[in-house]
Amino acid sequence: MSLVIPTIRTIYLSFLHVSNRSTELIGLENYGDLFTDKGIVDLTGWTGIFGSKMFIFGIILLVIGLVVARVVGQKTGHAMSVGGGSGPAIALGGFLLVFAILANLRGTIFNNIWWVFTVTLVATALGLAIAVLADRARFESVAKSIIFLPMAISFVGAAIIWRFMYIARPPGDEQTGVMNALWVWLGQASRGGAAKIVLFVILVLLIAGLLYMAWRAYRANAIGLLAGSLVTALPLIWFLWRLLGPGIGGIAVASDGTVGPDTVLFLQQSPFNNVWLMVVLIWIQTGFAMVIFSAAIKGVPAELLEAATVDGATESQTFWRVVIPQIATTIGVVVTTLIVLVMKVFDIVKVMTNGNFDTQVLANEMWQKSFTEFDFGLGSAVAVVLFISVLPVMYINIRRMQRTAA
Repeated sequence: MSLVIPTIRTIYLSFLHVSNRSTELIGLENYGDLFTDKGIVDLTGWTGIFGSKMFIFGIILLVIGLVVARVVGQKTGHAMSVGGGSGPAIALGGFLLVFAILANLRGTIFNNIWWVFTVTLVATALGLAIAVLADRARFESVAKSIIFLPMAISFVGAAIIWRFMYIARPPGDEQTGVMNALWVWLGQASRGGAAKIVLFVILVLLIAGLLYMAWRAYRANAIGLLAGSLVTALPLIWFLWRLLGPGIGGIAVASDGTVGPDTVLFLQQSPFNNVWLMVVLIWIQTGFAMVIFSAAIKGVPAELLEAATVDGATESQTFWRVVIPQIATTIGVVVTTLIVLVMKVFDIVKVMTNGNFDTQVLANEMWQKSFTEFDFGLGSAVAVVLFISVLPVMYINIRRMQRTAA
């Protein structure tokens, strides 16, 4: 009852106009105001989706991934075969497409969708990757302990730490924020000197290694590895071009030709300031996903892995066709848990931007409407929308637990 009564009262308040201690029944007017407010739902920028570089690159990567999956599938007798080569290209292509859409559709609700998509996907993928790479590796427990440590920090504490990481001093001052200090250093290093030579050598070696791997894959007729190597080399080639041309990092050229440092306002520049806020939650939740996945991977029967090896499966094929199906239920649990957590994110946004600079989310919107503007009717309507959004995920989790118990 301690949960049911407040829920019913919140739903009741969402149908009222509450101000100056007076109440008036207004039906669905609060919900109408909610979905017509451009600060909450803004579709005016939808035309910018198709011209954005992310959308174009996403389409290119998606096509490459699908072509590779088709070619590999034909060789194995399947229509499509998504694996180590095609899988990352398809995933990254789809990821960029969603980013292109959500970067142009603005407002509180789309921000929340962006948070759910990005944090859930990236934290799950990173947690799974770390769990696989660290499994049975030397110093496994030490590495996992370090990655899990952020889970011990409160969201408020993590937000304060990362706010100092992102802070930008005036361009002429020494940068105390780690991100801007690194950005300005990269800009200065790419202008010349020994640092530029070191960066050039590192990039050339990495690109050469990836191209050599691609050539070996071509000779071995490993189409998946060939595509994966080339796709991984593309951003490094872009960095090399920037290093030899316009430069990398925080350097600005004034109208009189003078060169000076140029900082990035990570928390103020919309819309990607939202992504920098998401990094904080990803940093915290990756350790959670890693621990759960690590336990699930260690529970995969050894005889299945041995059978796959005997049948001639590569490590990549064993991972995608044996390990992933075995831990699919665990992946579902982690994903649904993260979705519920991210849907109600509040502390990070409150501490770092307070919803300013187009970073508002539903929980912070509810707080501001109710306890800053004292519009409890509209605040309750936001709370009801948030509650309804979480309900399907809660239902999926409950059904899964019931099937497990049965």
